Amino acid sequence: MEHLPDGLLAHVFSLLTARDVLQMTSTCRALSPSSHAVKQALEYVITRRFTDVTSFLPSSSSHWPRSLVVLRGAELLYIKELLSKSTTHSYEEAASCSPNCVVVSRSWLGAYKKRCQAFEHFLLQFRRTKRQQRRQNASKKKDMLTLEKLKIAPHSSLAEAGAMVVCSHDALLPAAQCVGRSRRAILNGDVFRAITVYAPELRGFTLKSCSDCMVCVREQENRELEAEEKKRMRFEREIAGSDEMLELLQRKNGFPKGLFSPMDLAGSRRQQLAPHLSMNGRSKHATYFLVPKKWLNKWRKFVRSQEDEAPGPVLNAELVCLSHQRTIVPPYVSMFLSGFTLEQSLKATQILGSKPARQYEIVTFGEWEALYDRYCAEFAIGFDVVNGAYHWRTQECQICNYGMGGGPSSNQPNPRR
Repeated sequence: MEHLPDGLLAHVFSLLTARDVLQMTSTCRALSPSSHAVKQALEYVITRRFTDVTSFLPSSSSHWPRSLVVLRGAELLYIKELLSKSTTHSYEEAASCSPNCVVVSRSWLGAYKKRCQAFEHFLLQFRRTKRQQRRQNASKKKDMLTLEKLKIAPHSSLAEAGAMVVCSHDALLPAAQCVGRSRRAILNGDVFRAITVYAPELRGFTLKSCSDCMVCVREQENRELEAEEKKRMRFEREIAGSDEMLELLQRKNGFPKGLFSPMDLAGSRRQQLAPHLSMNGRSKHATYFLVPKKWLNKWRKFVRSQEDEAPGPVLNAELVCLSHQRTIVPPYVSMFLSGFTLEQSLKATQILGSKPARQYEIVTFGEWEALYDRYCAEFAIGFDVVNGAYHWRTQECQICNYGMGGGPSSNQPNPRR
């Protein structure tokens, strides 16, 4: 190979890509990239084969290096030119595309354009006036650093992006899984074949003959069936056919329906606690408990989703004064039970500078029993409603304010009620 005439060596290089030439010069000691014959051959390929995109690099000028990096840059400018003249379609437009079009990775197109911009920026520094060319001769060291950053070898991120639409069975990834970085795009078939000469990492599937990998489709269906079965079993385990637990799961306002009397029966603008009368008109009491809203939201998400992370025990130690073993009630809860709306209660306490560390929901006695049986709780903070008035089951602390007397979780067993 090293004995070939210069013209024939240039012809051989014109049939190869920059990566092929790199491999040849690496394995053949006589074909050093710094040798005159190799530089002449590279100049021929750069100025003749890619003349449409390298017109600013004339063969008569000596200010640009005859190197493999410049050849690779010319290849990328050629690819950029192809992509700019070709229309790239989204996969949703497949019905209007030619059957000879090719399905490729949209991520690769985006990554490759950025790669092209880096090489283009490098090459355009040689488009200079004579005065600027003289200045450039004094900055060769800086240019060498730029050369080291531009790798000719296959780029790992581009190889990964080019195979985004390829499944583990070396077939087309199902459309349902082509989301995010794995989205599909459609290229003209001729453009695709021209690009893959210089970018072999780009994988594609002809539109007329491609179909989703059936193995992946069946695996996905099996995973979905397993997930649904797991979700169904979890729902049955958590709800257990209980209407109360189902109502708690679906509740959005933070308190049960029977806590307050209907507004039309109360005869007042302010909501009032229900009197809880028995069938014979005699008064009876109803018991309710406070549960952290954040914990209940996590529990609802756990019941409805496929996540494996359970909500854990109910942590509510901030509602107990450990010094006096009494209840510390957030001011907004007291206002809410006194007849104000939840929004009014929260707004009023915030104005007074008593913002709660967390919000609480009110659950019924039966709901609390079911939750405690499954998850336990630090304390059972509840109140009874008798004749339309509420009474805390554990006396409120008159010394400590909310957020002052609460302490870390207790390791001692706590009564459920």
